[in-house]
Amino acid sequence: MNQKHHLVPSFLASKGLVKLHIDSFNHFIQTEIKNIVRANSRVSVPEANWWLEYNDIYIKPPTVNDGGVVASRVTPHDCRLRDLTYAGEILVDVTFVRQNEVVSKKGVLIGRMPIMLKSSICVLNGKSPSELMRLKECPLDPGGYFIIGGTEKVVLMQEQTSKNRLIIEEDSKRGLVCSVTSSSAQTKSKTNILTKDDKFYLSHNSFIMDVPIAILFKAMNITSDQELLQLIGTEESVWANFVPSLKLCLEYNIHTCLDACNWLHSRLRQPRYRTAFGSGRTLRPAASVLETDIVLEIQRFLRDIIITHVEMEKLNFAPRAFFLGQMVRYLILANEKRIPSDDRDFYGNKRIELAGSLLALLFEDVFKTFNEDLWLTVSKIDTKRRCTPFDISKHIKTWMITEQLNRAISSGNWIIKRFRMMRHGVTQVVSRLSYVAALGHMTRMTSQFEKTRKVSGPRSIHASQWGLICPSDTPEGEACGLVKNVALMCHVTVEVDDTNLIELISNYYTFPLYQMRYAKNEYVIYVNGKPIGFTQHPGKLCVLIRGLRRSGKIHGFVSVYIKQAYQCVHVVSDGGRFCRPYIILCNGRPLVTESVLQDLRRNVLNWDDLLRKGLVEYLDVNELNDCLVAMDETSLTDGNHYTHMEIDPATI
Repeated sequence: MNQKHHLVPSFLASKGLVKLHIDSFNHFIQTEIKNIVRANSRVSVPEANWWLEYNDIYIKPPTVNDGGVVASRVTPHDCRLRDLTYAGEILVDVTFVRQNEVVSKKGVLIGRMPIMLKSSICVLNGKSPSELMRLKECPLDPGGYFIIGGTEKVVLMQEQTSKNRLIIEEDSKRGLVCSVTSSSAQTKSKTNILTKDDKFYLSHNSFIMDVPIAILFKAMNITSDQELLQLIGTEESVWANFVPSLKLCLEYNIHTCLDACNWLHSRLRQPRYRTAFGSGRTLRPAASVLETDIVLEIQRFLRDIIITHVEMEKLNFAPRAFFLGQMVRYLILANEKRIPSDDRDFYGNKRIELAGSLLALLFEDVFKTFNEDLWLTVSKIDTKRRCTPFDISKHIKTWMITEQLNRAISSGNWIIKRFRMMRHGVTQVVSRLSYVAALGHMTRMTSQFEKTRKVSGPRSIHASQWGLICPSDTPEGEACGLVKNVALMCHVTVEVDDTNLIELISNYYTFPLYQMRYAKNEYVIYVNGKPIGFTQHPGKLCVLIRGLRRSGKIHGFVSVYIKQAYQCVHVVSDGGRFCRPYIILCNGRPLVTESVLQDLRRNVLNWDDLLRKGLVEYLDVNELNDCLVAMDETSLTDGNHYTHMEIDPATI
């Protein structure tokens, strides 16, 4: 095994240094953009008896319109010379109403999408070195950047707190706060649970004040105090901490779901939810019909804003009520010092946003604005009195999506008011001082932390960045520690659909949540932050999932780990996680043997074959905490229980 460093060139030949950017963009144009359109698929104007539905969306390879009827294919070299934007047409298949008849159209142009070089729809994809030279491209150019107006622009990786995860942290003003940032295809929101005067409150920007948590539970149809307490735990100390919050319901005279919904309705911030049911801070429903409407309205509102990443059927709040109960439970345990608070600088609590996920956020905002403009256009035109049939495809403003996407990549300003996002310097001009400078630019990562603040925490080297972030490559001055570079063998995951994963886990060692009694051997199972059940055999479940991953039955970037203090098992397949490959050890011996390395050198095997055979696997930061990694073979003695071994320490 003295030659295990030969694994590094095999990895680079398969993955490359900027494969993470290209994978992210490919996932965006193949999956995420379709999910965004599916979530916003219908635009309807009932007054005009008109509606439009999107059936599909796809992006064509890059073209340029030189004034002719048909757009011609274009290469990146042409775009650089002629100051053009390397972009492809965004086409949709739609069904809409035209003069009382339903019409279907295919290939309707709604805008142009900038295309990343070497991505799946780029003209350079899959070309040999001789073909690349014929297209006037450097065969060694890694791609992973855009060309906007003839200028090469790279989207820098952005460091963010992970979505859909419970984070308990200390707030200087409010003490310990348990928060979760929910992100789904439909909505994005942040929910906080905090303590005031020994009582628990929910803080959300949709309400004009902090909401007592017991009132929220009652609005979710959890009206029995005993049922509510069982959601939080069975220990007397936990119940004793929650009793003052229950007494708040008596103070506000709230006993039923209707009482709770009336109370919440009078404290909503959004005026669009203040319908004819009432105004101001008091509600006087005129009849029982209005009372039913208030309950329905508030419950729909809660469905759309509170912990939206946890899926629910119709208005069955049981999964979300359980998740909310877990938030309160963890906050009680953290206040009693029985579990530790989370470290914000720990890389397991962070996610990396690449070009694909950033463009998905931008496109979602622009697409919603585009649909609002269509709705406004139809509302202004009296479709019933028109002599000629009204055809919406002639009123589509294709420049709207095109300009927004081009402006964001060109200026580097990601300003999305809908999601309260204002970021600057997201993109930069690719450095062409040397080949190494260009590669370094592709793997650069920035944080949105203010550079002028003299705080050492975010700038310091954290132990969890071993092998993921280069410990020495960071600029001097105010950006020190905030601008970093990704290590040689680091990979950033793209999102994997978890539907089959949830179905698989539900069949092994898993019991439904309503049977949980918070015993010492009962561990909640979370899949991407969503509770799906509990298990009494967390170790066996982890061994099973790792075995399925190594045998190729589930995706290679699915991660599983146990949080002992919180008594939960996390199964993760979301995007933006830092992963790194390690050699698997079996009974203290590496599975990558000398014969495997010889096959690698002779090109009989490649990197993907090693993953497929279960000789090498990717581990993220959280799962790495459950493993023991040897630096080299000299550490492998009989007394040590190592599970993995480093490929090469020089790759950190």
